[in-house]
Amino acid sequence: MTPRSMAGLLLASLAVQVHAAPAACPAGQPQDPIIFKGYEGCNPIGKYYVARGDKNPDWQGVLQCATQDNNDAVLMMLYANGQGVKRDIDRAITHACRIDSAAMELKLRVEHLQAMKAGTDKKPIDLCDDATSGLMTGFCAGVAERAKKSVRDTELAAVSKAFTAAQRERYTALQKAVDVYAERSSRDETDLSGSMRAAFVSEARVAIDDAFLADLRAAEKGDLPRGTEQTYAAADKALNDAYRKVMALPTNAEGELRDTTVTKDGIRAAQRAWLKYRDAWAAFGAARYPAVPAAAWQQRLTERRTAQLREWLQ
Repeated sequence: MTPRSMAGLLLASLAVQVHAAPAACPAGQPQDPIIFKGYEGCNPIGKYYVARGDKNPDWQGVLQCATQDNNDAVLMMLYANGQGVKRDIDRAITHACRIDSAAMELKLRVEHLQAMKAGTDKKPIDLCDDATSGLMTGFCAGVAERAKKSVRDTELAAVSKAFTAAQRERYTALQKAVDVYAERSSRDETDLSGSMRAAFVSEARVAIDDAFLADLRAAEKGDLPRGTEQTYAAADKALNDAYRKVMALPTNAEGELRDTTVTKDGIRAAQRAWLKYRDAWAAFGAARYPAVPAAAWQQRLTERRTAQLREWLQ
């Protein structure tokens, strides 16, 4: 059985289970598809996770937004955790029962709340604690990605304050290049078959963004790449060799590689975006760290890209 057919069976199974409710849920509870509505309206999901990371969270603002949009996921967390409201586990269970969920997620979530009520579980509850389905896992990966992006953007803004006007101009171009490459690679070089596709896309995007931040953080501390025109030329040759071999791989009738949704056109588009990212790093590096040759930055990124492409050849 192929991964794609297995994913189809999983989704069919989840569709049968989704409205099953544990005994603790009141009969006839309507369910709202929060998985797809979480970032609409006044954005209660986004407001909740931003507040959770703030030193002085505006829980009343989150409550107002969640009440306005009737977002049971956020209302469940607020009442269960006593954030901006008096803790009310019974009300939290009522909201939990209205969340569109796979049967196992609903069961685990309600059991979690019951343990909180009994005092046997003192940890705050989170919507994503009991994710078991591909849909909810993907949704929660998006939540995590947004939370990490907020932290990452704050650190990047702090680092860039020290840049001169000329350096900032090249840094802005570099940020645009990494955004385009991360978006293109995460979507065009990630297998989108199966119910976990959203989680895989988020994971791939976060990996590229985290690598960018790690490189910048290291460079600012004086940990700079080493390389010469000769060593970069060898790395570039290895990259071109790997790329040619990937482009020579067989595909199915839809032009997809190895029973995935990834196509050669997708890899080609990601490669073009990566080339702009590589060159933007070298241009920024020349302005911010003039003692480091452009070849050193190019070599570092080229070796990473080669390793990424070679995964298709294993």
